[in-house]
Amino acid sequence: MVKGAGCICILLLTIAMMPLRASESDFFPAAVRGWVLSPEAEVYRRDNLYEYIDGAAELYISYGFGKLFTRRYQRAGQPEITADLFDMGGPGSAFGIFAHSQEDPGKEIGQDSEYLDGLLRFWQGRYYVSLLCSPETPESRLALMELGRRLAEKIPSAASRPRALSLLPPTRLLAASIRFFQHHAWQNTYVFISSGNILDIGPDCEAILAKYDQGEQRPVVLLVLYADRAIAKRAFASLCSRFNFPVNGGEAVESADKKYFAAVLEKRIVAAVWHGAGAEQALELLSALQKTMAAFEN
Repeated sequence: MVKGAGCICILLLTIAMMPLRASESDFFPAAVRGWVLSPEAEVYRRDNLYEYIDGAAELYISYGFGKLFTRRYQRAGQPEITADLFDMGGPGSAFGIFAHSQEDPGKEIGQDSEYLDGLLRFWQGRYYVSLLCSPETPESRLALMELGRRLAEKIPSAASRPRALSLLPPTRLLAASIRFFQHHAWQNTYVFISSGNILDIGPDCEAILAKYDQGEQRPVVLLVLYADRAIAKRAFASLCSRFNFPVNGGEAVESADKKYFAAVLEKRIVAAVWHGAGAEQALELLSALQKTMAAFEN
C-alpha cells in the first residue's frame, strides 16, 4: 500500500512538472488602446465553419483547417474589432492560407503580414490571424497593429517557412504572387492544368505557384516537392502527357492559350513553366529552376 502511494506521489509530481500547453484563449489581451475584450468567445470547427464564413469554409478546410477562435473588442465611439485566430494544424497550412490572397506582404508582424484598409492579416507557427475593424479610423489602425504585435508575442513561431519556397529563384520573383498549397483545387490559380488531380497533390507534398516579372510578360512557375521520387515521376509523366511535352525534355511546346510550356523532373521535384514570350524564354526560366532544384538537399 505504501509502495502504491509512493508511485502515485511520483506520478503527481511528474505531471506537475510537465509544461502546460498554452490555451488559445490566453493569446488574447484583455484590452488594447481603449478597446476591451468582450467576455463571449466563439469557437468553430470543420463541421460548422460555414456558419461563420459561409462560402469560404471550403477554402480553409482545403488548407487543413482545424479550429477557429473568434473574439471581439469594443470601445465607445469606435467600430468593433473582430479577432479571428485560425488553428491550421501546421505552419505550411498557415502560410498557405495567408499567401492565398496576399497582395503586398511584409514582415512587420508575425512571420509574414499584410495590412489593407482596416484588415491586418498575419501567420505565425500553426496559426493564421485576421484582425478586422471597419470602417477604419486612425485610432483603430493603431489598435489593430498593437493587437497584432501582442498576439504574435504569445503565438509560438514555426522553425521555418515551407522548404519548397527555397526552390524559387529570387531574381525578378513577384513575392505577392506566391501561392502555396497541398490540395489540387488550387493548381489552376494562374493557368488551367486540369480539373482532376493529375499531379497527385496532397498533404505529403508541397506545391507552389508563382509569377516572375519579365517586362511585359508574367510567366508562371509551378513547383511540386514530393515525398519520394516514384510519385514525382508519375506526376511528371501525367503533366507531360497533358501538355504534349516529351518526358525526356526538349523544346518548349505551345499550349492552347498561346503560352509556351516546358517541364523538368529533378530528384523528387517537378517543375514547369508557362511563358507567353516564346520557347527560348520558357527554357531559360526552366534552366534557372533546375539550378535551385539541383542544389536542393533532400
